[in-house]
Amino acid sequence: MNPSQLSGLVWLKRRLGLHEEAERQYWGLLLPLFLLTLFSWIDHMIMVPLSAEISAATGLSPVRSGLLVSVYPAAAAVSALIFAPWSDRLGRKQLLLYLGTGFVISTFGCALAQGVESFFLFRVLSGAFAGPIMPNCLAYAGDALQGNRRNRALTNIMLGFTLASILGVPVGSALAEWVSWRWTFGVIGLGGLLSLLWLTSIQPIATGAEQITIRRQYLQMFGLWKRQEVRWVFAMQFFMLIGLFGFIPHMSIWLTTNYGLSASAIGLFYMQGGIGSLIGNQLAGWLLQRGLRFSLIGIGSVLMGTVLMLSTQDLLPGPWMGAMFFGIMLGGSMRMPGLQTILIELTGKEIRGRLMAMSMIVSNMTMGLGGFWSTGLLSMENGYLLGMDRVGLVSMLTLLVVLPLIWLIQRQQRSTPQPAI
Repeated sequence: MNPSQLSGLVWLKRRLGLHEEAERQYWGLLLPLFLLTLFSWIDHMIMVPLSAEISAATGLSPVRSGLLVSVYPAAAAVSALIFAPWSDRLGRKQLLLYLGTGFVISTFGCALAQGVESFFLFRVLSGAFAGPIMPNCLAYAGDALQGNRRNRALTNIMLGFTLASILGVPVGSALAEWVSWRWTFGVIGLGGLLSLLWLTSIQPIATGAEQITIRRQYLQMFGLWKRQEVRWVFAMQFFMLIGLFGFIPHMSIWLTTNYGLSASAIGLFYMQGGIGSLIGNQLAGWLLQRGLRFSLIGIGSVLMGTVLMLSTQDLLPGPWMGAMFFGIMLGGSMRMPGLQTILIELTGKEIRGRLMAMSMIVSNMTMGLGGFWSTGLLSMENGYLLGMDRVGLVSMLTLLVVLPLIWLIQRQQRSTPQPAI
């Protein structure tokens, strides 16, 4: 091996950080958090391509099939309210072990469910246990790391969403088509179990709130709403999601009935969307290091609104719907790391878990409501789902509301800088 090749290997090794103990510790902490986030996202997202097949298997009306998607985040919103103080009281690791156990059991329950009632029950339980997983993983990384390493970890944990799209949903959809949708949930449950076992190896991090009573923690959590800046951020989060998740729960039925696409074809579109998400995630990491978190949210929201508006006007033939997935996921993956960074900067470590939980309550409640408001705009006629053009228009308008809210938050930060609670 000549000197130039040797120096190249040394550079690559240093670039990857394989020789640094700090990097090994970083990845030892990050990977179990990432994997648990990954499988919880696959469990959440897999219902979109599978909702048509499961609705047919359980006898649920196609127009109401979106409720199979919406019930998951609705349950997650309620559970986040219950579990929020326990994140800071018990510690992130201990709560994640409890949540992960419930998530694995309920996901296996989905695989074994007989009839629409039992399936709904296990989806409610899955959402209740899986919903708080990601915010607690993000809070754990926020507690354990600082500076650019923290931004890098948050971006990498959010990458679980991307890989769920690129690999998880396409593979799960294909497995459902080749064997059965029950096998898909069984594999997700197994992945969650393995992630949970790995999670036991990481060190717990003290939050500084272990001695605070649960009542006091609830008072502190709801006290966050007294801050104008927090209210604007949560309002921005609401409009980032309410229109988008009016569209997503009905996407599978729309593509199946109106375009004749199979679950595996929709899964492949998710792969294209995942590539867009991967690109957006890398852009987000690069821009976050330059302090452009608000720009990420604004650009991503405008992109998503434009794509939703154009794609729901029947301007694209079925095979080109992958471009829709690409644009939606590109915009979404740019927005979320920016939002999480803004949230983490709002408070100190001792109540960060409660703030992240409040954020997840707002997020999941909004996602759950999305499927309900949009159902009223839809109808079935001659085997086709009608009304998605109206859903797309409303979605675009709600995403554009994000822009003035960004301006209000930035003005609030400039005029009345507030210390962390």
